[in-house]
Amino acid sequence: MFKRLRGRSPSVKRSPAPVCEEPPENVYHRPHFLHQSPGETSLNSDQKTRPVLFPPRNKKLPWWTGYAEVINAGKSISNEDQATCRPVILKKRTSIDEDWVFLCPNEVTQTQEIMATYWGLFDGHGGPTAAIQASKYLHHCIKDQLEDILDVIGKPDASPPMRLGEQNGNGSETSYSKEKKICVESVVKGALEIAFKKCDELIGVYLASHNQTGGCTALVVLHFQGKLFVASAGDSRAIVVQKNDVLPLSNEFTAITERQRIQHLAFLKPELLGEEFSRYEFPRRVKRNDVGKKILYRDYFMSGWGYKTAEEDDLKYPVVHGDGRQTRVMGTIAVTRGLGDHKLMVYDTDLCIKPFLSCIPEVMVFDLEQQEFGLNDVLIMATDGLWDVMSNKDVADAAVNFLEDQKHDARRYTMLAQYLVVKARGFPCNNGWTLEDGNFASHDDISVFVIPLHNQGGTA
Repeated sequence: MFKRLRGRSPSVKRSPAPVCEEPPENVYHRPHFLHQSPGETSLNSDQKTRPVLFPPRNKKLPWWTGYAEVINAGKSISNEDQATCRPVILKKRTSIDEDWVFLCPNEVTQTQEIMATYWGLFDGHGGPTAAIQASKYLHHCIKDQLEDILDVIGKPDASPPMRLGEQNGNGSETSYSKEKKICVESVVKGALEIAFKKCDELIGVYLASHNQTGGCTALVVLHFQGKLFVASAGDSRAIVVQKNDVLPLSNEFTAITERQRIQHLAFLKPELLGEEFSRYEFPRRVKRNDVGKKILYRDYFMSGWGYKTAEEDDLKYPVVHGDGRQTRVMGTIAVTRGLGDHKLMVYDTDLCIKPFLSCIPEVMVFDLEQQEFGLNDVLIMATDGLWDVMSNKDVADAAVNFLEDQKHDARRYTMLAQYLVVKARGFPCNNGWTLEDGNFASHDDISVFVIPLHNQGGTA
């Protein structure tokens, strides 16, 4: 039996947008690929011994990725980091253009699939809930956004059409994309940015409905069509170690690095500061005897310093203030991008800090097809517990030397992740933790992925 199709696409039932579901009774857990029972999770959360956790030997992660983590030394009651690593299959059902087809669902539609791989690190603060929710749902948000534009990204060499679902049929439509340098890479970046925003909204709804607070940073790596898309919102970090070179693939977003953005918002919306804060930055707090004198200051439009006459309002607390890593927004939070924190308030006030925070990531692209990789070339992504005590060069040197020594061991990438975690965690000494050189070790949670680049998902 045959049936004529009248130019209509079959109805496609899209999966609903992800929803933050009710958590299990014990909401706190470690990453899924560690395969830990609640009892094991509790046993391995000893903040006095700080055991290093890693996946079971018989559970291989995508790309032979290595992973290791360790809990903090008492900074919080649980490990507030979360991680996820998984394949992502992008699908879209499309109609066949033939006029006559056999009356069978499998003949009416065909499936277009694109394979991707996803890694995510989430560093929580104010509790583990936001990081747990982000680890569960951000990849669903990304998948949903990419599947919406699958027709576009499925043609990486073509210019994205002005109207989704239509082809660029004339030169004027195509010229707009070329003039504005809009390519497939651009719409993938946009999909990641939208997905982060959607996930932030979901987390906000979840936290409000469960009367919980907190937030998390987010660092995501997506392998897609021969490229790595690295999306960063926070102070975790990703680097590529290739031979003896180090290539940063993310920037840190803190009160220091985003001082001008925060001050500019304070200039545009001074009501967000209440009567408590000033938008200006000063080298130190302004004192009463400074009023009427010319003092050093910086405003939102300044990368350098200038002098202004101090006024009574300058006695207020600066919206960005502190020294080094202790610099805070409104005296409260150091990281300025991430997910959650919708109810974060300045202590003992009704001032909300969320307007000064951004959930939108910076997205960098690393084209793997333009490179040649060796066995020791890796991407290392880690939460700030590692970078607090180790520089990019420290990590790269340790990685190159370790992998060269272990080049015949199939688990060398997991072993490298463990090695880096142990180096940053240090060793117990006089009721604290110290590095091998005697300096203070990291007291924070530490999570590390080591992703080999030489075969991009093949055998180790």
